[in-house]
Amino acid sequence: MLQKNDTVTVILDEARKIIEERGEAGLRVAELADRCGVAVGLLYHYFQDRQAIITAVREAQFVARVESDIADLKSYSTTGNNDDIVDIIVNQFADPRSPDRMRYRLQRMEVLVAASRDPELLESLKKVQDRFTSEILATIENAKKSGLVDADVDEKSLALFLEIIPLGATLGLVYGDNLPDPDEWQAFVLRVLASLMPQND
Repeated sequence: MLQKNDTVTVILDEARKIIEERGEAGLRVAELADRCGVAVGLLYHYFQDRQAIITAVREAQFVARVESDIADLKSYSTTGNNDDIVDIIVNQFADPRSPDRMRYRLQRMEVLVAASRDPELLESLKKVQDRFTSEILATIENAKKSGLVDADVDEKSLALFLEIIPLGATLGLVYGDNLPDPDEWQAFVLRVLASLMPQND
């Protein structure tokens, strides 16, 4: 028998598939219950209404992959492991050619567009983002203490920059022949990151 968390996971997974197939308007509670093999009443046991299911799906899409990335950055920032931090930013955050990363980036952008039309979802995402930003700011503070980031770098600006990179990399989808050579792009990103590090006099 499915446990509570397992049931919620199944519900959200099936709801996500329906939304990706047909959009939010295509989500029917009765169909969702049938696809999950549960009673409609059970859906309402976990979620207040249909909109609550949609909001939960959008939140899950918004945080997908980001939480683990932030956790990795925070871990490396406390150990002073510069190489691993650079690897995450250069080869994962900033890679415009990664199909796996592109899927998550597009999901996040889709959620942001949905939130721009849904005040309730927007407020929910603001709370999620506030938690993310707090974690990123703590990571930057650790990186400064470890000597990986110059003390004069504005923490909020860097936090926003780190989140802009992967979203901006979605342009790789349409850049075509103007997409830079992978080695040249990596060298450029490394040059940008080097400017954030303490400079020897």
